[in-house]
Amino acid sequence: MQLDYKSISFNTKWILSGSNSIIYKESINSTLNIALDKKYQINDARKVVITDNQISGKGTHGKQWISTPYKDLTFSLILGKDNHFGQKLINKCCLAMIHILSLYGIKGKVKYPNDIYVNNKKIVGMLLSNIQTSGSENIIYQALSIGMNVNSIIDIKTIDKEAQVSSTSMFLELKEEVNREKLLKLIIESIDPVIQKLAHQ
Repeated sequence: MQLDYKSISFNTKWILSGSNSIIYKESINSTLNIALDKKYQINDARKVVITDNQISGKGTHGKQWISTPYKDLTFSLILGKDNHFGQKLINKCCLAMIHILSLYGIKGKVKYPNDIYVNNKKIVGMLLSNIQTSGSENIIYQALSIGMNVNSIIDIKTIDKEAQVSSTSMFLELKEEVNREKLLKLIIESIDPVIQKLAHQ
């Protein structure tokens, strides 16, 4: 089922609040491609780019993030050029995700530098990316991408034979579907104060 992003009202201070904070694409190669585009960085900083069908999701070291269409959460936050976030952002966001999983009764563990595992299986991945303009501008733009296995029912290893780890999802752990809209709201509202605090340091 398509994500009902328009029904979500975010209570945030750094990430823009309200349904207009979402840039939704039903199907796209990667949300990161949009989030790092200079046009979006200038006009849509602090907004979330999300899709129901990410065809070529990006992971660390050039790896691919595979998700199930209309089942999982794959999105990128446009951070803009005013702040140069680093590993501290990923670390704190990982802790926020661990807390969110605990609210559902799932015990997660951070695997450095940017993944979360449950019972030795990957459930969440994060990626902090930047792009630097050339010429006289010399501006660095950043984006934070998050992929979360929510309602998928297949271990990624069965799809990607080159995958070095097995995966799990909230559905596989709980044996019931999770409301993606409620979960997205929890995630955004949990990482918002993290970003806000780091932005003002």
